[in-house]
Amino acid sequence: MCNLSKGVEERGIAIGLERGIETTTLNAIRNLMETLKLTAEQAMEALKVPKEEKVKYAGMLKG
Repeated sequence: MCNLSKGVEERGIAIGLERGIETTTLNAIRNLMETLKLTAEQAMEALKVPKEEKVKYAGMLKG
């Protein structure tokens, strides 16, 4: 496999893993909100979501 193909493959894997983590975290936030009747902010605090990522997840919850 050439270096370009390997780089593209590695980047694709990294993007897939990142999206998987985002989906898992988003589902965890929703589950806490539904099960424990927490606000989005409370759920993210319980999951220790970093401050810089809270805006991203808040937007994903609305969209």
